[in-house]
Amino acid sequence: MHDLLRQLALNISREECFVGDVELLSGENMSKLRRITAVIKKDMLVLPRLDKVDIKVPKGMGKLKLLTYLGNYPVGDGSANAVIQDGWKLEELSCFSQMRHLSMVKLERVAHSSTNAVLTDKKHLKELILEWTKRGEGSYSEEDVRNTEKVFEQLIPPHNLEDLCIVGFFGRRYPTWFGTTCLSSLIYLNLIDVESCVELPPTGQLPNLKYLRIDGAHAVTKVGPEFVGYKVGEPISNEFIAFPKLEWFFIKDMPNWEEWSFFKGVENVVDEGGEDGGDEIHNGDAQSTRLQLLPRLAKLKVEGCPKLRALPRQLGEDTASLKELLLIGANNLKAVEDLLVLELLAIEDCEGMEKVSNLPQVSKLQVRGCPNLSHVEGLGNLQQLGLGEDMQEISSRWVPGLQNQRQRLHGEDLDVYTLSTS
Repeated sequence: MHDLLRQLALNISREECFVGDVELLSGENMSKLRRITAVIKKDMLVLPRLDKVDIKVPKGMGKLKLLTYLGNYPVGDGSANAVIQDGWKLEELSCFSQMRHLSMVKLERVAHSSTNAVLTDKKHLKELILEWTKRGEGSYSEEDVRNTEKVFEQLIPPHNLEDLCIVGFFGRRYPTWFGTTCLSSLIYLNLIDVESCVELPPTGQLPNLKYLRIDGAHAVTKVGPEFVGYKVGEPISNEFIAFPKLEWFFIKDMPNWEEWSFFKGVENVVDEGGEDGGDEIHNGDAQSTRLQLLPRLAKLKVEGCPKLRALPRQLGEDTASLKELLLIGANNLKAVEDLLVLELLAIEDCEGMEKVSNLPQVSKLQVRGCPNLSHVEGLGNLQQLGLGEDMQEISSRWVPGLQNQRQRLHGEDLDVYTLSTS
């Protein structure tokens, strides 16, 4: 059976896939490989994850000059004298000029990098995943933290990068190149289990960012102007647009997050909501700046943020395209109101929620796990109302009013149904 699999792999790959004993995988017979996920000392070359098993890898990665896809690249010191070692040095990536997808794991093992150009010169690189291993017990030392911040600072991506995923970074601050022209082509950004950074990176000025996911930012308590890239007191252009192309924004597992205000601290904010929905800020002199926020945001999901006290007012005043809002496990939120173009609202396990109002375009509302939701009003376009079984008693206070409103305004019955428990 093994012989059959080996022959099949060779026939399909035409020398672009290696099957056999990893100890025989030298630089010479690696030179034609174009895709590698990981190496294990068995018949197969592909292994989905390296952090689950103790494996060794062959020397000679620098010979793979034609490689375009490299997944789960295990970082190591590369100092072993044997043919097989525990990982490759960052510097060995310098030869991969054709690389389009790269994911690196175990970055906590990097002691230092001798150059900042390990990634910068990858002119074809579109997707990049950087992953640090989560500490099983205890925490990383102060020296470890400083070192990982220094290493991350050196991993400057190329300008053409479109998809960036950061997993498990345990430093306290993001590299200075975040939010700069280094990420001018970025479309997708995922920040996963970045548990020690006290602020979110300044991503609001990334001109092409469309998808942003933040999951596991445990140390963040406040989100403010630094997130949109606005620094009070610094000169900016007459028209400031934050997240100009962002369409999807997902936030999850931020247990200590309490405050969210995009422009808090800006002196003398006046003239709220002009013709284009922007705020006008006067800075002490005769000049003013028009601020536009999330002009293309279509979907916002907030999950597992139990201390968040309120949504930023600018979501209703400035965001002219927000169609879907999903709130899950935001126990401290008390109200959702004044979102004038919202069409779908789903609220789940928000125990402190008391009021939903002035959502004139919402056609579909789903609610469960909100025992204190006593006021729902100002939903003139509501067509469908989904309720959890636990909402039957409290909803009796406002469902009749919504039903009468639907009949009065549209001559139709409101579609009220019970949400499934799955």
